[in-house]
Amino acid sequence: MRGIARPAREKKKPNHERWLVSYADLLTLLLALFVVLYASSTRNKDLVAEVEMGMQRAFHATPLSILNTKSAGNGIMQHAVSTVQHPIAHPATHLQHATPRISKQLEAELVALQQVQAQLATLLQPMTTSKKVTMTAQPLTLVISFDASALFPSGKATLVKPAVTLLGHVAKNLTKLPNQFSIVIQGYTDNKPIDTAQFPSNWSLSAERAVSVVSLFMQKGISGTRLSAQGFGEFAPFAPNTTEAGRAQNRRVVVVIHAMDPNGP
Repeated sequence: MRGIARPAREKKKPNHERWLVSYADLLTLLLALFVVLYASSTRNKDLVAEVEMGMQRAFHATPLSILNTKSAGNGIMQHAVSTVQHPIAHPATHLQHATPRISKQLEAELVALQQVQAQLATLLQPMTTSKKVTMTAQPLTLVISFDASALFPSGKATLVKPAVTLLGHVAKNLTKLPNQFSIVIQGYTDNKPIDTAQFPSNWSLSAERAVSVVSLFMQKGISGTRLSAQGFGEFAPFAPNTTEAGRAQNRRVVVVIHAMDPNGP
């Protein structure tokens, strides 16, 4: 028996416009690419300003030498726990990402501070050897700690003659720093109580010693607008007050040289 004949299939006509789909996809991708390139090339002024301010705050933050992690006060007659701000450990890496103006300013401040540090290291070398003076450097900050016995008689706030000569040379070097640098003088004592007509407390003694150094620096040509004095008394010990050696370390005067924020007050 013969099979049933099937109708022949109609041949589909080839679609000669399929290339339009690929072409449309290509145009879409190109459009997206140019939109991204345009957006990337547009300078965000607000973002640049924010980055610039961030760099200034980072490099001009209050140094750890001023802020005490235990119980340091924040002035002559104030006693409160301060919020610690950690300085940048390696400023050179951050200079690469700063705006040109900030990079140039930070670089100039770093160079100026390094030059003064080298000069002071030579000047204070005999006292650093005898451990009467210690000097530490942080980014845009130089901290010089003097043993109080090298500057003042016990229980007094009048500088001895050798200290006047020594601090005069220190002040001469500090005058070479740009005006962006502030100089903070901090006085500290041990926990042995003092109660005299001139100094009713360790706080008043530490503050008066800091003021004595500030006054000498002003006489040597440092502007008073760059100077400040702080008295911490016995409330920011560097070492335990349980031994005489520890108490001796706590009786100190600290000079903090720090770059100020040019956008600050």
